[in-house]
Amino acid sequence: MPSITQFNDFMQSTGPSYLKSADAVINEAVKNNYVLSRLLKEKASETTIQGGTSIKDVIVFDDSSTYQKYEPNEVFTWRNPQVTDTLSAPWRFSMDHMSWTDQEIELNEGDAKVMYKRVKRIKEMRMWTSMLNGMENDLWASPFNNYGNVETGGKEPYSIPAFITETVNSDLTFGERGGSAWLATQSSAPNILGINPANDPRWSNQISFYNKSALINTAATTNVTYTGHNANASIARSVYSLFGAFDDMFLKVQFKSPLTQKQYFEETNFNRQMILCSKEGLNLYKRTLRSSNNMLVSQQDSAYNTPTFSGIPVEYCANMDTAAIYPAIAAGSSRTDDLSGRQAQTMVANSTEFAANTIDKGARFFFVNGQYITPIYHSTRYMKKHDVMRHPNQPFTWVQPVDCWWNVFCNSRQRHGIVAPIAVS
Repeated sequence: MPSITQFNDFMQSTGPSYLKSADAVINEAVKNNYVLSRLLKEKASETTIQGGTSIKDVIVFDDSSTYQKYEPNEVFTWRNPQVTDTLSAPWRFSMDHMSWTDQEIELNEGDAKVMYKRVKRIKEMRMWTSMLNGMENDLWASPFNNYGNVETGGKEPYSIPAFITETVNSDLTFGERGGSAWLATQSSAPNILGINPANDPRWSNQISFYNKSALINTAATTNVTYTGHNANASIARSVYSLFGAFDDMFLKVQFKSPLTQKQYFEETNFNRQMILCSKEGLNLYKRTLRSSNNMLVSQQDSAYNTPTFSGIPVEYCANMDTAAIYPAIAAGSSRTDDLSGRQAQTMVANSTEFAANTIDKGARFFFVNGQYITPIYHSTRYMKKHDVMRHPNQPFTWVQPVDCWWNVFCNSRQRHGIVAPIAVS
């Protein structure tokens, strides 16, 4: 006869066989998620599992060259340059839980031990899926006006948009994507993993612009003086066709082209190179391929079901359909993409890529190199099961919390980029 007391003891005393080690956690994540799994796949446990009070790494922004030419008998001056900076991310704490009722357990028929194992497995798989899906969603959370909660105090982990953004680049003058209005909202240029991009210009992602009104006009690759959304911004930018912007970005992030599609999927170093976009972004890329078909190799299937660029698949990421991570003006304000109307508009919020208040609304394409972004889990607090407890307001319900300490870490922002739209008139 099934007993709630026995089942509670069973849940508390037995661990999940498939999550018995940190490596097993990583393997389970690879099976169930998309971008999260790609960022974890085939990385050594010493990379994805760490201890300590925070996550740290060092980075070299400047080689401080000591190379010189000399003449015989010249007196030398020796230097010992200090060239490293320390990247640091705080641990972030996520939790989920399993729950069951007296009736759910004691009204089950059959062998109690078999039933306990079956119910336990179902409870764990639901909780595990929920936890990983939550982490996947966290990868696309907006850091805008929230860097304090991400960087120091607070509970938000780093996300991909925290490392790859179109608002500020190395020169910190993206007036067309926020400029001084964005900086004023943030108080100052935000630290990212403890490093201020204003002090270390190499600590920034790449960005390339495509002309929304001339997607396949290869002549539209000239410097355009772009009057920004901030009154103080009038900046010369290179604006390309869509394919031209991809060309530009591919070289900036130093992606490598696989020789064959099979090589991309079989070799990890290629598979970690991702070009991610929303549904609208993928459809835009397909439409541009069709429009250019007379200039491309023979293509009999007009669907372009698996489009690529230089051998790297351009892939649909569902989270990007709803991610409010792009620069926008105040909700309800009149937005215009023409040059004459930009000066009166300043970025005060983030929104989805096709929202009415998004600045230069349109498809974005994220060039992500999984070699340089890694979700990291604490060595002693990965999926930690805690004691079974009775729900305080529901005396016939039992709860078992599970928590996980983790964060997302980037050790080179230069290896990632975003292709973003601009309306050139």
